[in-house]
Amino acid sequence: MPEMSANTKDSWKAFQKRARTNMGGLVCSSLGGRIIPNGVRVGDGKNLEAVAAARKIWRDNRLDIVFGDAIWNMLSVSVGYLVTGVRDGEPIITSEQPEQMITVPDPVQPWRARAGLKAWRDEDAKKDYALVWVAGRRQRFVRGSATSSGTIRSTTSGDWETDGLEEAYAGPVPIFVLDNHNNVAEFEPHIDVIDRINVGKLQRMVTAALQAFRQKAIKGGLPEQDEQGNVIDWSKRLVSGPGTLWDLPEGLDVWEAAVTDITPLLEGEKGDARDLSAVTQTPLDVFLPSGENQSATGAANSQKGEIQKAKDRISRAKSPGAAAMVSALRALGLDDGSTVEILFEPPEHISFNEKTTAAVAAKDAGMSRLWISQNIMGMSPDEIAENEANLAVEQLSQLTLTSIA
Repeated sequence: MPEMSANTKDSWKAFQKRARTNMGGLVCSSLGGRIIPNGVRVGDGKNLEAVAAARKIWRDNRLDIVFGDAIWNMLSVSVGYLVTGVRDGEPIITSEQPEQMITVPDPVQPWRARAGLKAWRDEDAKKDYALVWVAGRRQRFVRGSATSSGTIRSTTSGDWETDGLEEAYAGPVPIFVLDNHNNVAEFEPHIDVIDRINVGKLQRMVTAALQAFRQKAIKGGLPEQDEQGNVIDWSKRLVSGPGTLWDLPEGLDVWEAAVTDITPLLEGEKGDARDLSAVTQTPLDVFLPSGENQSATGAANSQKGEIQKAKDRISRAKSPGAAAMVSALRALGLDDGSTVEILFEPPEHISFNEKTTAAVAAKDAGMSRLWISQNIMGMSPDEIAENEANLAVEQLSQLTLTSIA
């Protein structure tokens, strides 16, 4: 960005900030809106104790939010972390800030960790803390904080001491990594396009602001002295402002610069937004919400790329999420080797009418009611169980009324 003089530097920076639009955040939030975890499935559902425990873990840890936070970190900064632990005898699963975590990945399954470190600063206690995980053991370390800042990003080396908190656990290191595609944030390969959009906005704002003070000139030459021979200070007499009236000597004319048309600048911004939409596979209406003339078919086609990308990111998030849940079940002694799967809502945004139409077609094709509830209606296991219970009550009531009649 060009900089102004020292006297206007602060005001110029404030003006520049008004040109920024969080396009990267829009890319992540649009994709993240299609990746919604809504439940967990354990094996074939016959191990009722494990199923009940998994649902309790999901509820007590608010895992729809925890997994959602880890997925957001994966999309926005390229990596998210899930950590399983035990507190008061109950398993807990947390999403950790990427700025505070680092792991040694398993070379075969990089979403598993062979070792891990979390470091953070407690401003109230004026201490730094670190947790180190290795296979079967976790150790906490402490040191005095070097500064009062709330961040510990500068360095984590030196002056650490054990503080006596050491725990053993069964199984592998309970840290699970959500790595995004190519290990980059969703918008990171396209920062140049985002910069181009913001520079275009700045240029438009500068052009519009300068036009409020268009250049003026006097044709014919102003006299330097009045009739009494006094020097005339025209800078004080010809003040520019709303409602200002100038009394000029006879024979003088005023020239004013023409207005610059900013329409090409606006169209350029829209073109750059279309480029960003194309390279990120984000629907254009996310950046330009003015699709009143777009057909339903065109709107559906514009979402196909993002839907496919959402399915890929769901696949990347499923394994670490399921591994975190297995680790929690293991802490309760309920890991019997059954397959654990984290369930997600369908990434397609489908209306209720479309869902019911598809459900009728699926039923005619021989699909079970449970399959339809999960894969078409997008219901969570708890919602399915509640719906089945309600259906049973309705059927019993109907049979009762029939027998009475």
